[in-house]
This record gives sequence, structure tokens and C-alpha cells, in this order.
Amino acid sequence: MIPGLLGYVPDILALVPGPGLLFGLLLGAAILGGYVAHAFRVPRVVGYLFSGAAVKLGLLFALGTSENAETSARLADAFVPLKAIKDLGLGIILFSIGRVFEVRHLRAIGSRLSKISIGEAGASLVFVFVGVFLAGLVIRGETAVATVAAFAALLAIGSMATAPAATLFVLREYDAKGSVSDTILSLTGLNNIACIILFYLAFTLFAMTGLLDGVVESQRSVWLDLAVATIGSAAFGVVIGFSVSVIHAKLHQNDTLLILVATLIVLGAGEGWLRDNHGLSYNFLLTAIFFGATFANIAIDPDRLEEPLQLVSRPILIGFFVMAGYQLHLSDLKDFQLVGVAYVVCRIAGKAVGARWGIRRSGSVDELGSTLGLALLCQAAVIIGLADFVEKQWDNEWARRFVTVALGSVVIFEVCGPLLIKWIVKEAGEVKAVTLLRRSGGGSESGGSILALTWQALRRTVGLGPVVTQTSDGPLCAKDVMRTNIQTIRSNADFTSVLHSVEASRFNHFPVIDEAQQLVGVIHFRDLRDVIFDPLLSKLITAVDVADESSNTVPADMTIEDVMSEFRGGDVGSLPVVEGEGSRKVVGIIEQRDVLRALHDQRSSGVASGK
Repeated sequence: MIPGLLGYVPDILALVPGPGLLFGLLLGAAILGGYVAHAFRVPRVVGYLFSGAAVKLGLLFALGTSENAETSARLADAFVPLKAIKDLGLGIILFSIGRVFEVRHLRAIGSRLSKISIGEAGASLVFVFVGVFLAGLVIRGETAVATVAAFAALLAIGSMATAPAATLFVLREYDAKGSVSDTILSLTGLNNIACIILFYLAFTLFAMTGLLDGVVESQRSVWLDLAVATIGSAAFGVVIGFSVSVIHAKLHQNDTLLILVATLIVLGAGEGWLRDNHGLSYNFLLTAIFFGATFANIAIDPDRLEEPLQLVSRPILIGFFVMAGYQLHLSDLKDFQLVGVAYVVCRIAGKAVGARWGIRRSGSVDELGSTLGLALLCQAAVIIGLADFVEKQWDNEWARRFVTVALGSVVIFEVCGPLLIKWIVKEAGEVKAVTLLRRSGGGSESGGSILALTWQALRRTVGLGPVVTQTSDGPLCAKDVMRTNIQTIRSNADFTSVLHSVEASRFNHFPVIDEAQQLVGVIHFRDLRDVIFDPLLSKLITAVDVADESSNTVPADMTIEDVMSEFRGGDVGSLPVVEGEGSRKVVGIIEQRDVLRALHDQRSSGVASGK
């Protein structure tokens, strides 16, 4: 107890802020955390997570108490009304991840993706099982070896999952685009689907065979629970996706967006309501992924919803991450012990080694590199949901150990995971140099402090005229806006190989190079249509036959104003970037929309500085 005003002594726990005040504090902390992350050149999601954790620690310090059972319960109670916002954020992320599973795209990369997924997820499963099982044997005491094995198997299956939230947010923050980014998102979705289905199946089998002592008895068939949580959830997502696709075709995009948001909120809240009141429920994560996948494949012009959804979702996602940081169980790290260390080390090794093996088997080392597995370490929503399920369904000390390891590892992986994603897509050349410059405070940003710019604006407002500020920064060039991870096509490639390259890419223009790595032309997506419908021609021609040899190129040091002039002269969405004037060696590709964005940012900063 602490003394209050006029001698009144309030209850410490009564000083816990209400939901509205708490959410305001969290968003305020997120703003500060984002700028701190910006200053240290790390993904903003790390700053948001630390901000949420800092708010919780600050409240505990202000209350003069530690994080015991009573304070944790009161802090959690204050958070309950905010769950709808967190569910909406998670739903938007899973919906977006599901949209990666476009059938056309999967058909093109399916073989490669399956090999990488089997290697990465399989190695994680094996490495974690062996490591956790051996660590469990050391501390098992009187526990049966079979129970330790079941515990290790459940943790191993949980290790397959990759957090969709942090993964998607980092890729969007750095505007990463290319085969590495696409593969990361696709593997994230596959990992979560496989993890959820295998976990419920394994838990059901272990419970039926008696390997898990203390499992809560169900009045229904365990197979019914399993079917509803897996196949039923997937089917439910397909039905919702079909329904929203029909609505999307008939209504304005703003109305569709409203319906999408309402649907995700209902799905998030409905899962717990059905379980608490009727004892049977779907899996929200699985349902949302299949919802997004169905919408991406059958909706008419699904991309029409992309821009408004990203605009609306940004503050929601920031709230999601800062709330996730608030809910991090930092105290679990002190109880991590040998099993937790084994889990973390083996999961990192499994992801790295397994993905590398799968990439080599698929023959994609040149395109994807060998470190992609480290971009799949983020872990949060799925493993937290599984830990909650285990805690409710398995009354045993090993269930509590499962929760401790799962929640403790989330703290580690949610901090290091985003950093590794940034590093991998940057090294892959899928992040524009200008994007990195903006986040480091250099490049196209105008000179002078924010205070100086604001003072200049005030002087113009009161009629004192513009104040010209000289900036020492040079003009932006093509090399600052281009992406270096490009998909080129060999000039002697047959038409089937050309189509495969086109289907597997997000771009619409493809540089064709000869054996000396010199540009011989560019294949435009629009030029392939006539050939596709003529089976006879498709067997006779090669890439060089359909390449546009007169296609323009831009040197790496050309200013973006001149690049924009090149775009005005031709009906193309992107242009190959070459080393220099007169060179034919391709070093990157530049998209018209990226040039427009860079020009807009450059001119906006020029206006702000009084130019």
C-alpha cells in the first residue's frame, strides 16, 4: 500500500489504468519506440515490441510491485477489452499471408516451394525433437520417458511455425519485392498451416494412447474436435472467402473493406465465444489464412482492395505489435532452463540447415541464396495459441514447462527474427537503396531539423516569405531506386522455360541475356499472349525470338527525373538498369511506380525546405 492524497491509502491494484488509458499509453510508447528503432536502423517492429514491454515494466515499477500472479491478473484484465483490436490486427495479417497462395503463382513455384518447405520444416521438427528430448531426459526425475518424448514432439511441431505478423510487417516496411520475399511469405503460410494441423493431430493421438497424463476429458469424440479445428476451419475459411468475393464484385471497395474488417473481428471474437459457450470452435488462424487464399484466387480484381487495406491496417498493426510486446512474458526467461536453451538453439539450427538443404535440392541457390531459413525464425501468434491450448487441456507439470518454453522463446525470436529478415532481403537485393537511405536519415530527406523546417513554415504563413535552405545532398539516381535481385532469362531458353519464369515472378518485364551476361532484349508480358495460344509456335521459338531488342535501358547513374522521361517515351512499367552509358550489363530493374514515389518524396522535401 502507498499513501495517497489527504491520508487516503488506495489499493495498489486499483491504480492499474483502464483499457482506454492503457491503449493510449501503448500507442504513445509505440511512436517513441518506432523512432528509437529508426535511429538504430532496426525494423520498427522491434521498437514496438520493446515499447509494449516497457509500458508493462513501467506500470509495475510505478505500482511498486513485482509481476506476481495477482498483478499479472489485474494487468491482463485491463487488457481484455483491447483483444478485439489485437484479433483484428492478427486477422488482417493472416488474410494477407493467405493471399500469397494464388494458384497461378503456386503452380509455377510449387515444386521448388514444397522441397524447401519439407527441408526447412522437417529439419526443425527433427532437430528440436532430439535436442528437447535429450534435455528432458536430464531433468525428467520420475516422469516416464514416453511422456518426455510426447512433450518433445509437441514442442518440435510448434517449432515449425513462423510468426506471420512480424514477417509481413518487416517486408512491407522495407518494401521488399522479389523471389526471396515471396518465398518467405509462402513458407510462413505453409509452416503455420502444417503446424496447426499436425499439432492437433499429435495431441489427440498422444491423449488417446495415454502418453499425456492429466488430459482434460471431453464429452465428445476427440476426432470431432480434431476435424473441426483443422478441416472444418479450412472449409469455413473457404466459405467466407467465397462470400466476401461475391460482395467485393458488387459493392464499392470501401464497403467491401468495412465488411472485411467486421468479418475478421467477428471471427476473432467468435472463436472464444463458441468454445466457452458450446465447447466446440474453429481455429481462427487457419480460418483467416484460407479466407485470404480463397479471396485471392476467385475474387474479381482482388488487388483493388490492397491499397485501402494497407492504409487502414497500419495503425491497427502498430497497435497489435505494441500490445504483443505488453503481453510478452519476460519473467519466463528466468525459468527457461536447459529445455528452453535446447529449443532455441535447435530451432535456429533446424531452420537454417533445413532451408539450405531444400534450396539446394530445388536448384535455387543462385536465386534464393543459402541463408533464407534464418528469415523464418519469428514466432509468436501460433505458438502462443498452442501454449494456451496445452495449458487448458493438459494438467501436468510438463504442460506448464511447455508454456514456459514457448512464451520465453517468443521474447527471443520476436527480437532477433525481424533483424534477420531485414538482413536477408537486403542482401538479396530486394530492398531499394533509397528505402534504406530514408530509414537511416540520409538520401533524399531534406536538410535541416524538423524544428527549423517548422519555423520556416511559420514564417511563410505570417507573410515573411520563403526561406531557402541549401542542401548538400546530390540528386537521386536510378541505382538508388532500383532492385538488384532481378530475374533474367537466357537467350536460348525455350518457350516453356520462359513461361515458367513469367509465372513465378511478380514483375511484368524480363531482361534477356546472352552467354556473356549482356542484355539482348526485354520480354514484355503483353508480347507473350499471341504465342501462348499458338501451340505450334511455342515449340519452335526461344527467348530471344520474343525479346524486344529495341527496349530502352537506363544507366545506374541517371537521375530519376531523366528516368521518368524514359518511362514517358514508352508504354512499360519497368526498365532494366545497366552499369553505365553504353553498357549492356544488367545490374538491376527499376519500376515506374518506384520512380514516381521517389519523385514525390523528393519534391515534397524540397517544398518543406523552401525550395
